Amino acid sequence: MRYFDTGVLLKLYLPELRAAEALAHVNASPNVPPITLLHELEMRSALRQKVGRKEITLAECEAMLAQMEEDLTSGVHERMNVVWTNVFATAEALSTAHGVSALCRSLDTMHVALAIELGAKEFCTFDHRQSFMAAASGLTVIS
Repeated sequence: MRYFDTGVLLKLYLPELRAAEALAHVNASPNVPPITLLHELEMRSALRQKVGRKEITLAECEAMLAQMEEDLTSGVHERMNVVWTNVFATAEALSTAHGVSALCRSLDTMHVALAIELGAKEFCTFDHRQSFMAAASGLTVIS
């Protein structure tokens, strides 16, 4: 399974730098992108922040949110359930093992933990620190 961090998935909806690359990584994936509650929260929050920064309009935000929901219900993405206590325990173990060297933020560490808990073998991110932690954890990094 290939796991995608939120920054990659968000580029499927926003015309940002590296959006074409993100789409290519998703299209080359052996699986549809798994989506967790953390992805959903981060993506919705990021879109709303863009409205607040006047980078997109409220109407554009609402259209993107509707498209994301349609993609979830139609199978473009796969909504995944996890045992959050296990994810947090894995994240704590990752932080203990790699926090000093990777310098990952908590949410980035959570994504690596989610990938591990979901049984992913590949981790797709454009974040350097997250890439370091994912690789140190035995995941093949796609960036």
